[in-house]
Amino acid sequence: MKIGILGSATVGMTLATGFAAVGHDVFIANSRGPESLVARLEQANTAAKAASVSEALARDVVFLAVPWLKVPKLLTPNISWDGRILVDTTNIFVSYAPDFRIDDLKGDSGSELVARLAPSARVVKAFNTLPFKVMFAPTPASVKRVLFIAGDEGEAVSTVASLIEELGLHPVALGRRAGAGRQMELGGPLSSLELLTPANAGAS
Repeated sequence: MKIGILGSATVGMTLATGFAAVGHDVFIANSRGPESLVARLEQANTAAKAASVSEALARDVVFLAVPWLKVPKLLTPNISWDGRILVDTTNIFVSYAPDFRIDDLKGDSGSELVARLAPSARVVKAFNTLPFKVMFAPTPASVKRVLFIAGDEGEAVSTVASLIEELGLHPVALGRRAGAGRQMELGGPLSSLELLTPANAGAS
């Protein structure tokens, strides 16, 4: 599968190296240009390729892994998604340590805002409820770590669930973005909730 990653911090680089390791054609981009990524990708010994933002946006499945405040500048109206999958991994932080602050969406949800910025994309929410050092920490062989998903289109959710399984995690689809996305968001009941399930359990 051709995968684009927008953002090259911990989330973006972890996903890029993970998906490349299981055989996907991965293009990763950031706001500083592909030349800023070459040395990091070589150091990571990954087949993921440094790309421009436009190159990453052109893939079949695109992962949004940029800071929340950069989302409106990145998801511009001129992007033609044509039903491609956009995986929203963002969290609604407006500032980070030591002064963590969360955006006041006044009852809205981040995933619904992303969907409105990319109206022709099939938006799926995933990879946002646990810190990545927890999400990909080793587990005993008998269990897998649960990863929640929310989305309005079944085929898109199934595609993302399959990608999650390839990374060694257990996907659990919760339902539509409007409700489930709020549960997964910062301050929601599923944010920071770590669950393990038997490794032989089927995807939910």
